[in-house]
Amino acid sequence: MTGSEDTPDLALTRFRAVSEESLRRAGESLSGLLGHPVRLTDSAISTVPGGALPDLTAEAVSGPMAGLLIRFSGEAAGQIVILFPMATVFRMLRVLLKGQVRLLSLSETERSAVQEVGNILASAFLSGLADLLGKRLMPSPPQLHVDDFPGLIQQVMADLEGEGSEVLVVEALFEDPGQRIEGRFYVLPEAASLTALLQAARGDG
Repeated sequence: MTGSEDTPDLALTRFRAVSEESLRRAGESLSGLLGHPVRLTDSAISTVPGGALPDLTAEAVSGPMAGLLIRFSGEAAGQIVILFPMATVFRMLRVLLKGQVRLLSLSETERSAVQEVGNILASAFLSGLADLLGKRLMPSPPQLHVDDFPGLIQQVMADLEGEGSEVLVVEALFEDPGQRIEGRFYVLPEAASLTALLQAARGDG
């Protein structure tokens, strides 16, 4: 991975701590939106071969899924991928739209509501990361893929093309005591941005 010689374990440990705090902020934002506690817990921060990403995310897929792709830019760049089972999407929509939800296909209003969930999660995470690392980070509008997991991963892989043999993946799980919200949250910094992020985490940048 690019810059791996300059990224000691201490920097990764610090980056993990920063990511955990940023995930906590994202969970609080979602909790406020839905009106009940939801946590985002760090499952793993690891480097994986770029070609293994479809297999990694496929582990989260069982049944119909909705996926959100948010790109971020600024003083670092990368992608955030959020995966929700459709059952979770419908539960969220019942809360957000006061029970007015169709269970066959999503209307434009419903799609916009799901995209807003992605925007709130990504913005809260990136705001936390930016505050803690002193980096300016801006999210793009979320792209929503409903029951099109291969199409979503194709876009992610196209963005990662040329990134090198390995990518850093931050993976988090949604935890909900009431078991109403399930999903996965992935952060994939670009290789060119990773060294700067880890240097900031280590206190060098």
